[in-house]
Amino acid sequence: MAGLMDELISTLRCELQIYKELIPLADKKSGVIIENDTKRLSDITEEEQLAVEKLKVLEKKREGIMVNMRVVLNKRNSELKLEDLIELMQKQPEARQELIELKKNLRETLDDLKTINDRNSKLIKESLEISEYHLNMIRSSRGYIGNNYTRKAGQFDMSMMTVGTFDAKN
Repeated sequence: MAGLMDELISTLRCELQIYKELIPLADKKSGVIIENDTKRLSDITEEEQLAVEKLKVLEKKREGIMVNMRVVLNKRNSELKLEDLIELMQKQPEARQELIELKKNLRETLDDLKTINDRNSKLIKESLEISEYHLNMIRSSRGYIGNNYTRKAGQFDMSMMTVGTFDAKN
């Protein structure tokens, strides 16, 4: 059991480290969204994706460790949570304290990351709304025919109405 506990603690430390590395990336992303720098946003997103892939591997490893601990503790049919392990570690105060600290740090880090990601989500939504507003303004200004009091006042060019399409180029 001690080997499994050491492996669990090591895995949780690695997960915590990666989550902590995601916080400055998420903060950077906020500024990049405000600046509307899509190239840098793409680069940051790639870095985040690499971190998420590492987290997936660690998550699978942690789940495997927990399955093995359930077998050792003869709790095959029940779910074993970190809180349960902390309670079971009464006779091993060092490992217990380590788990308590890791759980606390993970919770705080994940809460911070969620707050930043929520802010970034709102920034992206606002940026898209502003872009949509600008596109609508462009479309409506190009579709305006105007007052025409000439002999051909009753005629207008339909090609003017389709000019407002958006053509994005890199």
